[in-house]
Amino acid sequence: MGLSGRFAAEFPGLAASSLFAVASDIESYPLFIPWCRSARVLADDGDVRQVENHFGAGPVDMRFLTRAQADPPHSLSITSDDGPFRSFRLDWTFREGHVEARYHISLRSPLLQGLAAFGMPEVERRIVSQFRQRVRDLHGV
Repeated sequence: MGLSGRFAAEFPGLAASSLFAVASDIESYPLFIPWCRSARVLADDGDVRQVENHFGAGPVDMRFLTRAQADPPHSLSITSDDGPFRSFRLDWTFREGHVEARYHISLRSPLLQGLAAFGMPEVERRIVSQFRQRVRDLHGV
């Protein structure tokens, strides 16, 4: 059992490589990913990075490791089975003027899973809104 979904945004005329650059700048996630307090690359082996993440809101405070596998400028997959996750997968795909992300989240705690299910529509809305703002800030689109 888990949560699955997708979100997407259009950026007419913007190259896939520009959109990929925004999503793959993992250490900037606190600037546009809701509740991300920090994301630090621990190891970088070309297209694969190990990342230490810190997310929190109110009494919820989570630290966990993720693995980010890049196929520039087409895709970025972020996975984890660390910390609060039984499994986590976020697959970004990019093409000219378009970004899409599909996710699947399964949390170890039934309470956190319930909170995540309740909050995902707002999380999706914020990610799209803040990703758009980040693209505007960097690319003027």
